[in-house]
Amino acid sequence: MSGVFKLRAVITTLVLLGLGYTAIWYTVGFRMQKAVTTTASSWLDRGLDVSHGKTTLSGFPYRLILEIDGLRVRTRQRGLDFEAEKLVLISHLWTPDHWIAQASTVSAGLGRGIIAFDEDFIQASYRVHTGDRLVIKIDSNGADDMTLHAPKGVPPLDAWSLLLGKDNGDADGAGGLYEKRTLEFKFFAQRGDSSLDIAGGVSGPGIRDWSVNQLGNWRDNGGLVELDTMSWTTDGATVTANGDLTLDENFKPLGSAALTVSDWSVFRKSMAELSMPVGNPPVGGAALMLQNGSAILGDQVVFSLPTVVKP
Repeated sequence: MSGVFKLRAVITTLVLLGLGYTAIWYTVGFRMQKAVTTTASSWLDRGLDVSHGKTTLSGFPYRLILEIDGLRVRTRQRGLDFEAEKLVLISHLWTPDHWIAQASTVSAGLGRGIIAFDEDFIQASYRVHTGDRLVIKIDSNGADDMTLHAPKGVPPLDAWSLLLGKDNGDADGAGGLYEKRTLEFKFFAQRGDSSLDIAGGVSGPGIRDWSVNQLGNWRDNGGLVELDTMSWTTDGATVTANGDLTLDENFKPLGSAALTVSDWSVFRKSMAELSMPVGNPPVGGAALMLQNGSAILGDQVVFSLPTVVKP
């Protein structure tokens, strides 16, 4: 075969490969676009309030980028309340189980306003690992633009991140105290030289909404939030804790935690800044009890506990 024919064969092959890749990219992209709108419709069938503006597909040839304008997702009882001016989903043809999400001009609330904040920009990653294990990481990307409305008294943060893990397959997940955990979590927050690091898990039935029926079913069927480790460092002092939490019959927090405080004077000062007065160190070690609507440290009531949902 002459050099001319060889060159034509190479060019023809490259053109066919290019056309094939283009066809695959647009097929996958349009399927992704359709899947997002289908998922939003399925959420409506589950009782969620979902709305959004136009969706735009771009990123050819290297990435799959789907932009969603004016996204709003809410549960009926405001267990979740999320709004973003724009949500951008990013992936590649060769990483279908890994997605990056970027949300701008965000307003979010959890548990009927127990946690509520505004954020100019949030990024997240969504990855499915071996065994159908789902891992989601949400990152503030620097929280200088964050406004925290609840809980009250918490100062603005410099940075925060939340890691969520869920096993959707049949493989055994991490074991909780009573039942298999349905969700694992890690949370980190920082402000200046102060930091908070929490790791734990949730067991019990899934909660689809912040309602008496859903939370009562979770509580009555082994629902438990387990705090494996908690480390709070501030002004050179460190507070560590571990414990567990559920709800009492009045839907107030119920549980206990063991605390270790390296410098009680610093701890007392920091708690006072959060409007939580703490007295002298308890005799025999620090144990925090959540019961009868109060948080009790040693023999002192530190603060009153709210009802997380009205019965």
